Parts: sequence; structure tokens; C-alpha cells
Amino acid sequence: MRTKLVNGKSIPHKIIPTLLSSVIIFIVTFAVFFRTLKGDFLFFDDDWTIFKNPNLGSLNFNNLVSIFRDSTVSSPFYTPLGGLRWCITHTLSGLEPFAYHLGNLLLHAATAVLLFLVARKILLISLKGIDDTALQWRLNVAAIMATLIWSLHPLRIEPVAWLAAGLHIQSCFFTLLSLLCYLQIVEPGSKYRFWLTISVICYVASLLSMPFPTAAVFPVILVVLDVYPFKRLDSIKAWWKSKRVHSVIFEKLIFLAIAVIVIIANIALVSYNFRPANHVYVSLAEFGILDRLMQAFYVWAYYLWRPFYPVNLSPLYTTLWKEFNPLSVPFIFSALGIITATSIIFAIRKRYPSLLAAWICYLILLIPALGLNMHPHSTADRYSYAVSMILSVLLAGWMLNVDTVTFRLFCIGITVILIFLGIASNKQISVWHDTPSLMRHILITTSSEPNLPYREFVYHRLANYYLINGRYEESISPLTEAIQMNPKDTTAYFYRGISYYNIGNYKQAIKDFGRAIELNPGYVEPYYTRGVAYLTHGDNISGCPDARKACELGNCKLLEAANTRGLCR
Repeated sequence: MRTKLVNGKSIPHKIIPTLLSSVIIFIVTFAVFFRTLKGDFLFFDDDWTIFKNPNLGSLNFNNLVSIFRDSTVSSPFYTPLGGLRWCITHTLSGLEPFAYHLGNLLLHAATAVLLFLVARKILLISLKGIDDTALQWRLNVAAIMATLIWSLHPLRIEPVAWLAAGLHIQSCFFTLLSLLCYLQIVEPGSKYRFWLTISVICYVASLLSMPFPTAAVFPVILVVLDVYPFKRLDSIKAWWKSKRVHSVIFEKLIFLAIAVIVIIANIALVSYNFRPANHVYVSLAEFGILDRLMQAFYVWAYYLWRPFYPVNLSPLYTTLWKEFNPLSVPFIFSALGIITATSIIFAIRKRYPSLLAAWICYLILLIPALGLNMHPHSTADRYSYAVSMILSVLLAGWMLNVDTVTFRLFCIGITVILIFLGIASNKQISVWHDTPSLMRHILITTSSEPNLPYREFVYHRLANYYLINGRYEESISPLTEAIQMNPKDTTAYFYRGISYYNIGNYKQAIKDFGRAIELNPGYVEPYYTRGVAYLTHGDNISGCPDARKACELGNCKLLEAANTRGLCR
């Protein structure tokens, strides 16, 4: 049955519920996350990628070339489409935070719609199509509920509210778009070459937006899906003679070749030009096989239970940063849990093949996030962005296989859960509103580990925010905390001296500048600023040697100004 449109064309009745469902998901997701639009830029990667990025500017031909040469740095990896997005936003709105946050939120809401369409399509393929109207209605409702469980979850706040992490959303958006096009290939009688081409193009876009962790392993996920539920590689004898199998393998070789090229380029870039902040690549002698394996089990287990306990969310979790003991309780329990779950799922694979396929996809998707080549490592909310989708698809499939009464109870229960998730997400948004809110939250959530090295970085970020905004008195406390953590923190002494000087505490400023010089005699800035302090207060005898030393180290502005006034001749 078809329904007429105004322009005389017609569409199937079944498309209308799907369109309405997509609109509902988009609007609800946008509404719950609306407060992220009031957020500021953060001194937490937003600075060097966006608002303090000297290479970011309005879009033109020269800038476009520099973007694809990765001169316009948008992340630690080769992510030219991330740089392109920032440049387009900069062209339209300059450095207005609202516009950048709007882009993140629109992408997240659109990604939720894509998840709905992908989940719906996978379930239709699994059930070999659904013609019954009641079942079509149930399919849409189940897919809506499962999608909103994912899109409204507090774990989604980090990649949405944190602009620098928005590239994970962008990559996931293109990955889902690639998968949706790939699903068209599975349909009998589809335009095979057309949909394969579009799917490959979208996959390239996902890799060039953010290759890790999701896009890098996408070809392997396609192989799993081809076995089940698509059954394109299931129970085929003499596969080496099968043209269908040859075409399936050829498809994967295309995806795999593209992935390998981009990954190799990224490894080269990270190794020789830029290392991700706060991660250190270590040898096997420093971080052994057992350590890496137990860390992997911990990470796999973490993203399994975390969605069910979204409490005390933070950009930093301390477990993997502490003194590493692979045989401690959290790691032993994680390993036992993953091994037990794998054994059970494998044992019941014939009865629940979808569960085995989902479990394999879950393990594969997290491989780039296991931190196998780096220590210390940290779990992060943003890495759950793609892998949590698997739970939503399973939930939708489960809802389709219960009786009508149970289905209605499910809907009521999930609606209540969605309300709680919306409230929790709304609360979590305030954490990411501005730099002080975020930094204080990190310090609170890591307070059980006061000597965590990362905390020194957080104190510096907070102080930097206060200094740039002229809030000198407020910057003194975090700088003092950083010094207490690391008494040889030259930078902290220097900036605290600047803060003291600007609030009129001349003696303490001189003392801090002096301490910075003691710790690093080749550090030019403390000589310069101490010289300014001395000369401003008429102490030419002390100020002129500092001005000369600063000039010797490369900054002659103070000496030239002093000579012009006849102070240091």
C-alpha cells in the first residue's frame, strides 16, 4: 500500500513510521543535550586544537591544502576532516563556542538517527523481513527505545560537551553511514557497485575524521556481520570456488587496504611528529606481556559494566594510572569475568548466535582502546561511544522476541530509565560547562589518589585559565598545589610569580622568579619578568643583570627598553 505526496509522488506507508521515529529520536536527543550549547571552550585540548590553534582560520584554497597536509592540527592523529570541520565553523562564526558546540550536538543527534536505522535494518535482515503491521510497529518502538537508551546516556556527555572529543562522534557518524550503505548491499537486487562505492567513501571519511578506536577495526566487524546475521559467509562449501564468497572477500580487501594505509600513516605521524598527551609508549621490558594482557581484560570488563553504573563520571579514571599490579583484585576479577562470559556465550552459540556475534564485535571494537602499546593508560567515556551501540541493538532484538504483555512492560520500564538517564545527563553537562568546573571535578574524582601525576597537569590547566582571564589571585592556589606535588616544577613557580606580581605582592613574586631560575638557569622568562619587577620598582642594580641575562638567552626587549631610558647603560 502506498500514500500520495503533494508533488504527486508516492512512498510506502512503512516509510512514514520510520521517518517519524527518526524525527522523534533527533528531537529528544537534541532537547536533552541542549544545555551543552551554553558551554565554553575548555583548556583541555580545545585550546591547541581550536581557540589557540595558530593554524586555524577561515576556509580558503591555501588553508584547504594545509588541512590535508595536516598543518592545521585537529588531533594527535591524521584527521584532516576534523580540521576541515573546525575551519568551516571558524569561517561561519569565528571563535564563538556556541557554533562549535552546535556542530557536536547536531552530529550526535544525527548519529542517533543512524543507529536507529542501522539497528532496524539489522533486525529486519535477521528476521528476513517483517510484513505484519503490528510487528513493524513493535520493531520501530523497540529500535526507538534502544536508541534513546544509548543517545541519552550520561556516558555520551564527554564526546558531545567536549569539543576536542567531538571527532569521535564525527568518525562514528561516517562509520554508521558506511554500515547503512553496506546493509543495502545485503539486500537482494540492490545496486551493488553503487552502494559499495558510497560505503567505501563514507568509511574513508570516518578514518580521516578519527581513525581510532572505532573506524580502524570496521572491516573486521563487517566480516563478523557477514557470518551472522547476514549469512553471506555461513556454511558455504568449497568457498574458493564460490563467486559470492569471492565478492565478499574483495569487498573486505578494499576496506582493509584503506584502513592499513591510514593506520600506517597515523603510526608514522604519532611516532615521529606528535605523541598523544599523557601516554607513554613502553617496551616489553618496562611493561610486560602479562601486564598488557591483564590491562586488556580490565578495559574489556570496564566498558561492559560501566553503562549500568554511570556514577562519578570523569575524563580521568585512576585505576590504570596507579602502581600497576596485574594480579590485584580488579584485574583478576576482570579476567575471570571476560573468560567466563566468553566461555558461556560460545557454549550457547547455536541457540543464541546473535549474542556470539555481538560479543565478538564488542571485543574487536575495543582492541584499539586497550592501551596495549602504552602505559600509563586510562579508560575514557568517549571510547564507549561506539561499543555501547551493541547493547542497544541487542536490547531491541530482545524486545522483539517477548510476548505483547512483556513488551509493554519493557516499554514502561525503559521510559522510566530514560527519564533518569536524561536527568543524570543534564547534571553531567554542568561538569563540562567551563574549565574551572571541569578541572575541579577531575580533582574531586581523583582525590583518592592525591599523588597521581595527572593532577599536576590539571592544576596547571586551571591556573592557565585563570591567568589568561586576568584572575591572578585565583590562579595562586592551583599553582601552589602543583608545587607541593612537584617542588621542582619550574613553570609553576614562574607563573605563580606572575600572579603575585599582578596582585601587588612584589616580594613573593621576586622569590618565585628566583626559585624558577635556580631550578632552570636557562629559562629566559623568569629573568625577563624578574628584571621587569626590579626595574619597575626602581631597583636598577638588580634589574639590569636580569635584563642582560634575558638578552643573552634570546629576549632583548627589556634591555633595549631599559637602555632607551638610560637605566642599564
